[in-house]
Amino acid sequence: MDKGAYDAGVPDDYIEKVSKNAIKYEVGKSTTMSFLSGLPGGLVGVGAIPADVAQFLGHAIRIAQKLCYIAGMPSFSFGDEMTDEEAYLVAIYLGVMFEDKEAILALNTIGKVLGTAAAKVNFAVTSIIGYSVIASLLPKLATKLGSGIFAKTFVKAVPIIGGAVSGSITYVNLNSMSYKLYKKLKESRASIGQQ
Repeated sequence: MDKGAYDAGVPDDYIEKVSKNAIKYEVGKSTTMSFLSGLPGGLVGVGAIPADVAQFLGHAIRIAQKLCYIAGMPSFSFGDEMTDEEAYLVAIYLGVMFEDKEAILALNTIGKVLGTAAAKVNFAVTSIIGYSVIASLLPKLATKLGSGIFAKTFVKAVPIIGGAVSGSITYVNLNSMSYKLYKKLKESRASIGQQ
């Protein structure tokens, strides 16, 4: 299982079930935390926005990590052990979740290159897609996250209702983003299998 469920011969329907359960679990946790952070309302609710955005992003990254492992795509570690190459992968996966065209092209390129035996041994993101693609993704990700902060600023100011609306926004966005990544990873795996 070191290379993921697909390479281990796990049936596709079971992989789909595990992937969807991983998404459901992380989205549920993130939604609950967002709801709770918006309950107090007023300045306390607005003050909770940075923590809410951080937990949203953390859960998005956890979903990406789980889905990539299941799909046998290059994964990454968290925290201090994360290398620059792994950080670039995170940017690509988050970009795919936000439907960035460059990120989707980068993921497709990585999938094609992984179809060759040599790439599985000497894999480096920047050597495959180039640093310029990564550099162009980062400002786009910042803009997408910033627009989410702006939207939640107003709803978190209203007690109780702010929690419900904030939780709903988190659920809809993170669930949608997660399934976008799941779909693209599945397509990449299919293209690897055809090579």
